[in-house]
Amino acid sequence: MTTGPAEVPAHPTTTEDVPATPGWVEGSVEAAFATLPCRGPGVTILRNAYLDCLAGVGRTEDLDAGHDRCRQALLTALVAKEGVRPDLLRAFETKLEALEAEISARI
Repeated sequence: MTTGPAEVPAHPTTTEDVPATPGWVEGSVEAAFATLPCRGPGVTILRNAYLDCLAGVGRTEDLDAGHDRCRQALLTALVAKEGVRPDLLRAFETKLEALEAEISARI
């Protein structure tokens, strides 16, 4: 008996087009997050959401505006959920801006 779509949910594979960031981006994001004083599952969720947001920025839209949207959402969440100090947040934001500029330059 063969299984069809009704029995087995679809899962993306490496051959399907799904939003993804270049492989080097995750390491750069991880390095930027390592400079923050907060750790734990909440920060991991925010990091993953930021990576997902970056991956979802379409090449047909303004990359800078998309990156800004992702970064601002992350920064707002870091203040609200993790209480990151403004001085640390600004240094972190500078790292993200540099990363986003590199993404734009490589595309």
